[in-house]
Amino acid sequence: MQAHKPDSRGDLIVRGGTLVDGTGGPRRRADVRVKGGVVAEIGPDLAPDGEQEIDAGGAFVTPGFIDGHTHYDPSLFWDPSCDPMPQHGVTSILFGNCSLSLAPVRASDKAGLSTTFAVIEEIPELGFSDHIPWDWESYPEYVGSMSSRGFGVNVAGLVGLSALRLYVLGAEAWERPSTPQERTQIAALLDEALRGGASGFSTSYFDRGADGRLVPSSQADDAELEALLAVTGRHRGHFEILSAMMDHPTSMAQLEHHARMCGVADVAMTWNGFIDWDKDPSIIEGYLALAKRLQGDGLRAYPTISTHPQEFMANWQGGMGFISVPAWNELLQAADEAAQSRLLADPQWRARAAADWDAVPKTTFPHHELDRVRIETVERPDLEKFVGETFGDWARHHGGHPSDALADWLELNGLHPGLAYTTGNANHERIGAFLDDPATVVSASDAGAHIISHCNTGDTTLMLTRYVRERGDLSLEKAVAEMTSRPADLYGFADIGRLEVGRRGDLTVFDLDALSFGRPEAVFDFPGGAKRYRRPAGGYRATAVNGVLTQVDGKATENLPGAWLPGKEPVRI
Repeated sequence: MQAHKPDSRGDLIVRGGTLVDGTGGPRRRADVRVKGGVVAEIGPDLAPDGEQEIDAGGAFVTPGFIDGHTHYDPSLFWDPSCDPMPQHGVTSILFGNCSLSLAPVRASDKAGLSTTFAVIEEIPELGFSDHIPWDWESYPEYVGSMSSRGFGVNVAGLVGLSALRLYVLGAEAWERPSTPQERTQIAALLDEALRGGASGFSTSYFDRGADGRLVPSSQADDAELEALLAVTGRHRGHFEILSAMMDHPTSMAQLEHHARMCGVADVAMTWNGFIDWDKDPSIIEGYLALAKRLQGDGLRAYPTISTHPQEFMANWQGGMGFISVPAWNELLQAADEAAQSRLLADPQWRARAAADWDAVPKTTFPHHELDRVRIETVERPDLEKFVGETFGDWARHHGGHPSDALADWLELNGLHPGLAYTTGNANHERIGAFLDDPATVVSASDAGAHIISHCNTGDTTLMLTRYVRERGDLSLEKAVAEMTSRPADLYGFADIGRLEVGRRGDLTVFDLDALSFGRPEAVFDFPGGAKRYRRPAGGYRATAVNGVLTQVDGKATENLPGAWLPGKEPVRI
């Protein structure tokens, strides 16, 4: 099919299906007509009028799904189709989460911002240096650049507080709060961004750069945050926070403190990291109780939840796997495999690595719980007998300090050890209950990030297969509303989220029984031929953005009808 410009709008008629309109109301038999990219008519037995036609017989027709926590900011420049999100029914995404955005940025800071983004989100840096045009400095200029392009989804962006602070404070953004004068400058930049099309701003107290330091947003004090929230409230924007996720008492206090500041400014807050930790299921119960208490006080503070288990393939070329363990993080951030091999062979590095291993109680990789790490692949035939076993078993059999055992395993496997681990969201019964709870919002996929260690796409399909079709934790009507009207209302996207006359013609068509949530597969289509993990198509019959088809029967079209979504008036949910 012919590619569409970003301002193109399609004419489409979807006939013979059962409509689930996104409101949570009952399903009904109805056709949908889209004219000029806008829903023009909904009713039974509509007659075609020259539009492209989709046969929805035996299928459901729903609004296109919204993913409110993604990191596709960089990858849209080399993959504007946003593969494979349309193949999982997604028509709109929000990026700029976790304090990271591509604007505002000074020319002198582009390399540093790229490195930080690449490390935290596990996206090879080649994509930033070779494929992002960097033809902007301010956020409105960034929106202008994005709006001149076409995408396979509609896009919206938050402004990252780390980016704002770097623009004003430079290198000192990593070290200290802003002065009153700098605070005024940061607030003015945010105001400019919100006027220019941003949906809000984001912060993080969890993520660390390549050198192990917490991201610049973590250095913002209350005075700075209050100033930014006041600006956000005037624009009816949204605030996203990633708390000190693995330090639960501190995290709980942070979340409540920020929620109450948001209440003063009348800003909706979402928080990431609402995970059912396998090692201590009581933690998520505490977060849920906090959410209900805050909401009971009239605060719009919502934990966002993902349907998928927290599964990772350990990444040994960058990333955050050992971000808190200095010697091991030095290994991961080394320039190339030759440098890594030299470190592994260095007795002094080995001694530091073992000491740091013992000294640090927890990091992303479960280094003190090696029985939770699985051997998935090996590089040598004599090691194939260990595939499927836990790495803890191998380390005990191997002997010596666990740090040395892991170092030896890396050497044996040529720095490609094939280790996987799961940290949470593995109990389907508990996750089903949390998905159904009105205190939570289903919008935490993290899609677009960590593409070299696992795949976060497909939350929508897992919701419909496991938690609707197989387990029945949610009705189809409620599940669709959780992925459409509810996030649209929370994020302030007034013209999407419901299939109603006058709204955008964003929709997806699927036979519930035909959907499948496949295992991720390694593909080598990243810039430079690098590997990324991709989830196979989910079995959707069709997906359309602004009335233009972006995928049919699992195959992407060449159409790029997606546009920038400005923030609108949010609705209390």
